[in-house]
Amino acid sequence: MAQDTFTVEDVNPKHGFARLRPASGEGLLNAPLYPEPESGAPPFQLRVGDTVSGVRRGQSVADVAWVTRVEPPYELVERMGELLAKLEQWELKVPATALELAEHHWRDSREDPLRAELASQLPSFFDWELAHPYEDGALLERLEAAMQPYLPGFAVKPLQGRNAFVVDPGGVEVEAGEGNWEAPATTFEPLFRQVNAVLEKAGAPVRWVPSENDWLLSPPGLAELLALHGVLGPRG
Repeated sequence: MAQDTFTVEDVNPKHGFARLRPASGEGLLNAPLYPEPESGAPPFQLRVGDTVSGVRRGQSVADVAWVTRVEPPYELVERMGELLAKLEQWELKVPATALELAEHHWRDSREDPLRAELASQLPSFFDWELAHPYEDGALLERLEAAMQPYLPGFAVKPLQGRNAFVVDPGGVEVEAGEGNWEAPATTFEPLFRQVNAVLEKAGAPVRWVPSENDWLLSPPGLAELLALHGVLGPRG
């Protein structure tokens, strides 16, 4: 079928679609918020002002591909450049330009190189590639291993018959939070409050900080920097 050209007039991330205006003709048509993966297009979300091609099918557009993409806001590119420079001070190097990072961030990329690089350089609690956290038998063992350089002998075990943990040194009992399958990180919030208290008491230079649906072991100053730039926690 013939390809037509469209301009993105509106995006609806909540419901996963965009509204396109045809270059010729009237009305608005629906399209997926992300081009189809098999198209080979970058894993970016459509943004208002993009020009795309596609095949019109009734009131929707299929086989969407970019013709031109609007650039992310200059302020975001500048902010990502500042972040890259500051990350180097923490000996964290990210193989991407400020413009590339800004586009990934602004378009809610499905493949965020900054987060991927940080995940490879900073210890994390969950291993999503291995298993869902609720089915991961090595979860607490990884936590213990990550803590040994800062607190030798640290241990955390589940309490039999209770949704709770016991943390050593000190034998402190910690009730688990009320998480769920989609948001398991909340289950471990009380545990990490206790673990961070132990790290602080020991004068350790790191803390466990939330990062989307996970936890990273990071120096507090680095964590504050990443949160300030919208890297930790949900993306805006």
